Amino acid sequence: MKILLTLNKTYRGLPDSGHWYVYEPLKQLGHDVYWFDTVNPDEKDYNKVIEEFKPDLIFCCLTNDLFIAPWEPWQQIFEETNSGRTKTFNWFCDDTWRFDKFSSKACHHFNVCSTPDPKYIRKYKAVGYDNAILGLWHANSDFYPKIEFKNKDIDISFIGAPTPSRTEIFENIDVPVENIFGVSMEELFSAHSRSKIGINFSTNDNDQFQQTEIKQRIFEITAGGGLLLTQHHDGIENFFEIDKEIFTFRNTEELSEKSKVLLKNPQLVEAAATAGHERFLAEHDSKVRLANLLAQIRRI
Repeated sequence: MKILLTLNKTYRGLPDSGHWYVYEPLKQLGHDVYWFDTVNPDEKDYNKVIEEFKPDLIFCCLTNDLFIAPWEPWQQIFEETNSGRTKTFNWFCDDTWRFDKFSSKACHHFNVCSTPDPKYIRKYKAVGYDNAILGLWHANSDFYPKIEFKNKDIDISFIGAPTPSRTEIFENIDVPVENIFGVSMEELFSAHSRSKIGINFSTNDNDQFQQTEIKQRIFEITAGGGLLLTQHHDGIENFFEIDKEIFTFRNTEELSEKSKVLLKNPQLVEAAATAGHERFLAEHDSKVRLANLLAQIRRI
């Protein structure tokens, strides 16, 4: 399939995950991929790209944020959708806090859209859009160093920005969490692979209501072969078995308690980490996830 990938190569000046988690696995699956970088495209005339490349699918992840991606070709994609010549698709990332103001309106620009949360599919139907599918986050294990559990040298980590709310939590759990942030993607892969336990917070500081959501980090932790200890989100049990493949917490006290118990039980941590990694490889690796996604798009 010829796929016109339309998304940002960088995010606020730093390399984004699209290269490793979307572009590379699509190529590995045998597709012919042209990347139109919505930050700084090589060819800025999107219609010219369409005419010369002649894609079978336009695969987008548009943000509607000029500060992140100033070259998002909304009008051209809308015209292509209406033409019926090329199927168009958009990957929505944050429906938990952007659905009402963004996704519910932007979806009508595309033939197919995905949502990271199954319960939002019915919300798309409620706004008259019937072609929403589940597009869960994923990670590409090919880029994560293969480190035996006994050789992992970080006991427990959180890999992400130390926002005020997260910093306050770490100051109150009395557990030596190694916080790694501001690193390259290659360093991120390495840090996850070196960690025996990886913490994930399911809330987004951009959401004024602090609702939980499925985050990409839960798949990055399991891609690296570490044990996922994540803030609970209703529905996560559909993707990993709780207390066997992953562990969850609902508040700071539970995070502190479970962290201490797990750190004292390395055999339990290793067994759960191994089970979680096997589940990840079978269902959540980028090539598996994207192959299933493309199959759903073709059927619509």
